[in-house]
Amino acid sequence: MTITVIGAGYVGLVTASLFAELGNKVYCIDIDKARIANLKKGIVPFYEPSLAEYISRSIKEKRLFFTDSYSQSVPKSQIVFICVGTPPKNNGEADLTYLFSAVEEAAKNLKGYTLITIKSTIPIGFEHDLEAIVKKYAKSKYEFASSPEFLREGTAISDSLHPDRIVIGTNSKKAEKMLLELHAPLPGERIICDTRSAQLIKYASNSFLATKISFANALAAICEKTGADVAKVVQGVGADKRIGHSYLYPGVGYGGSCLPKDVLAFIAQTRNFDYDFELLRAVDAINNAQVSSLVNKIRKSLGITDKTGKNLEGVEVAILGLAFKPNTDDMRDAPSVKIINVLVDLGANITAYDPKSNEVAKKILPNIKYANDLYKAINEKDLMVIVTEWPQFAEIDLEKAKKLLKKPIIVDGRNILDPKKARDLGFSYTGIGR
Repeated sequence: MTITVIGAGYVGLVTASLFAELGNKVYCIDIDKARIANLKKGIVPFYEPSLAEYISRSIKEKRLFFTDSYSQSVPKSQIVFICVGTPPKNNGEADLTYLFSAVEEAAKNLKGYTLITIKSTIPIGFEHDLEAIVKKYAKSKYEFASSPEFLREGTAISDSLHPDRIVIGTNSKKAEKMLLELHAPLPGERIICDTRSAQLIKYASNSFLATKISFANALAAICEKTGADVAKVVQGVGADKRIGHSYLYPGVGYGGSCLPKDVLAFIAQTRNFDYDFELLRAVDAINNAQVSSLVNKIRKSLGITDKTGKNLEGVEVAILGLAFKPNTDDMRDAPSVKIINVLVDLGANITAYDPKSNEVAKKILPNIKYANDLYKAINEKDLMVIVTEWPQFAEIDLEKAKKLLKKPIIVDGRNILDPKKARDLGFSYTGIGR
C-alpha cells in the first residue's frame, strides 16, 4: 500500500518506519522544515534504540520519504495516519489544535477513496468534529478509523513488531479489511470495535498502568510507616498471575508523554459525561505527592529538620537520571524536572547527569550544572539522588562513589541499589518503601 503518516514526532516516526519495514511505500509529513531536512539525511530528532537504523534502511531502499507537502503524498495514499500531538491544556483536556489542522490539510488533498486513521490520542466522541472538517473540504470518498498505538519509549521498535494487540475502531467493513490487510504480517490479538471503544481502550490502558504505579507508591508509603519492605511486598503481589509484575513498582512517580496527560484527559472527559473518576484523581494525587516525598527524604538524610525557607541552602546535590525512563531522551513530564525545580527553590546546587538527555534537559533546566560522566556528577557532592533507573546506575562502583562524595549519602528514588550492600559499605541509604 501507499501510506501517508502526518506528524514526524515519536508516534509518527515509529509508525512510518514500521509500515515501511513491512514493505509499504510511506510518506511522512511534518510542518517543521528543518526536521524534515534532517530526516531525509537519516537524522532522528530524539533517541530511540534502533529507530535511526530502521529509518535509514527504508530511505535507502526507497520505501520511506519525508516531506512538508501534503499535495505530494496524500493524493497518492490509500491510508492517511494522523499522528500529531494532543498535549494537555491547563484544565487537563486535550489540545486538539494540531489534530484539527492536520485533518483539514489532509482533507484538502484527498484524491480517490482514502481511509483516514487516527493514531493520535483524542477525546472520546470527537470523531464527529473531525468528520465535519473533512466533509467541508474533501472532494472524494473517505472513511474514518481509529487505531491507537501502545508503544513504550525505549522499546518502541520491538513493541511495533510484536504487539500484544492491534485495535481497529471503525464502522466500515472496507476500512476494517484494509487495516487488517496492512497489519497482516504482525502478531497480536485483533480487537475490532467502534471508534469510541477504540479511543476508550487507549485511555483506559494508560490510566490502568498509571494506577498500578500509584498503587505501588501508596504501598511504599505504608511500608515506610510499618517497617515492611516494599520490594518484597510488590514481589509477592506481582507473583499473582491475575496482577503481574509490570508497572507495579514504586519510585518518584510516572512521567513521559502519555501517562500524565492521558490520566488528566480521561478525568476531564468523564466529567463531561457526568462521571467523577475519583479513582484516577487519587492516582494523580499520589503521583504528584512523590516529589515532595522525595524532597523530604533528602532533607531527612542530611539531618535537616527545618522545613521552612531555603532549608537546603548551599547543599550540593548530584541528580542521576533526567529522562522520565531509561533508553530514551524524553523529558516530557519527567519527574526529574519537578524534583530539581523544588530543590533549586530550596537553595540546593544541582549537578545532573543522564546518559542520553543532558542536551535536551539543558533547554528545560538551564540554570543547573551538567556532568558528562556519572562519577564526575557525584564528585564532591553532599549526596547523590537516583531519579531514573538507567542500568549503569545500578552497577555503580559504590566504593569509588564513597571516596568521591563529601558525605556517603544515597537517596535511591528507583530502588535499584542493594540497601544492605550500601549500608555495609558505610552509606546512609534511603529508598522508597524500604
